[in-house]
This record gives sequence, structure tokens and C-alpha cells, in this order.
Amino acid sequence: MVISDFINAMMTKDHEALAACFEDRCRFFDYCPSNAGRQNTFLFGRNAINMYFHNKFMFNGFTMHDPRILSDRTANFYVDYNGTLVHAQAEIQNYSSNSTSLDDSLIKEMVIRPA
Repeated sequence: MVISDFINAMMTKDHEALAACFEDRCRFFDYCPSNAGRQNTFLFGRNAINMYFHNKFMFNGFTMHDPRILSDRTANFYVDYNGTLVHAQAEIQNYSSNSTSLDDSLIKEMVIRPA
């Protein structure tokens, strides 16, 4: 499942594997940083995801804890934004339509919100 690939990449802090979960022209919206006094994250495109998370992982600005996959589109977890923990839920809003299941799809749009 692409949601488990997403979780594995986040847990191992592998920005390249994370970016590989997404289509080239994807959208990634994270509304949780504002709960930690930071700006929310709006990324457009696989390259933006790769670069953004390379920096976040390298400088320990983002760590995922205790992920739970709820469905083939949804996962709950805690995010550590440099010492502030936020309970979050990631949901795949849209995925590539050239496959019959999410198992071999790429994410077109993902939204992360406070849980």
C-alpha cells in the first residue's frame, strides 16, 4: 500500500523514498505546523517534497512517532516539530488513476490535519 510506503519513508527519514510515493505534479498540504507555532506546509510537485523533507530530516525538524494505518488512504501519527508534539492524520485525497488499486498507485494529493 502506498500509505505504508509513505509511513516507512517518514519513519526512516528517507526523503527520496518519500518523494517516490508521489506523482510528479502532486500536492501536499500539512495543516499541523500551525499547532506548533510554525507556518503550515503547502508543497507542489515531487521535487518540492524531496527537497523540503531532505532539509527537515537532515536538521531534525520533523520526526514521526507511533504511526497507525487506519485504511488504505489514512494514517494517524504524532509529529515532533522540534520538541512540540502534534497528533496528526494523513489522508490520501487523490491518487493516480492509471491503476486499479492503491497498492501500485502514486499519491496525487495528500492532506495532513490535526487529529
